[in-house]
Amino acid sequence: YKMIICLPQKMSGEKVNTMKCLGAEILRTPTEAAWDALDSHIFLSQRLAKELNGHVLDQYKNPANPLAHYEGTAEEIFEQTGGKLDYMVMSAGTGGTVTGTALKLKEKIPGIKIVAVDPYGSILAKPDNVNETSPRTGHKKLQGYHVEGIGYDFVPTVLDQGVVDYWVKTDDDESFAMGRNVVRHEGLLIGGSCGATMAGAYKFIKENNIGAGKTVGVLFADSSRNYMSKFMDDGWMASEGFKIDELVRTTNEKGLFEKLFGSGAASTKEKG
Repeated sequence: YKMIICLPQKMSGEKVNTMKCLGAEILRTPTEAAWDALDSHIFLSQRLAKELNGHVLDQYKNPANPLAHYEGTAEEIFEQTGGKLDYMVMSAGTGGTVTGTALKLKEKIPGIKIVAVDPYGSILAKPDNVNETSPRTGHKKLQGYHVEGIGYDFVPTVLDQGVVDYWVKTDDDESFAMGRNVVRHEGLLIGGSCGATMAGAYKFIKENNIGAGKTVGVLFADSSRNYMSKFMDDGWMASEGFKIDELVRTTNEKGLFEKLFGSGAASTKEKG
């Protein structure tokens, strides 16, 4: 089959190059385009499918998306934990992972709580008012953000927000700092959205005083292969306005991450 991939300019060059090598034609769309705008990747894919007599796999609506996690991911988590799991933390993108995994885990583990992580700028978290503004950075609802693959300016059909017990919001800086910490201290080559997931888990655990005797699972959905030129690159981080020296120091200086990004962190409002 001829494969055409429509994706926003925000997405990393590594993703584009990999898909090109696999034989796909790549069409880029403006990052700032709303999901229902004529120049969005969603609208473009639908238009091309109609014009070229093609088919859109459509991860936002396709029931196979959450079903794969219901039948696969959740079963793997249950098997590896022996069903001894109190909280499961996942980031929300299309919502397929969160929805499918949560539904199956709730069937098999009575009392388990699902925690979903959503970046500031996105509108997926509930209640709606938590999406308005980051109290630490001032990042606003529907304002662009750098973390890829999670959060949206609309609620995808496959996302069942009702399966989530707790929502946690994260900012780009804490997500990338945490991502770097996981890489540095755990040797796990994770992607930026995984940094957001872990930052959200860290925040949730601290704020709810979850300690000994409780088991918390955290799902890392992507690898650093796709982000070598982005959050793992000091030059890119600096060029995008991140305080790279501080972020690097969080990987070496005990307690600095909590000081910069914890509940008692000082406000660092964004410009504009």
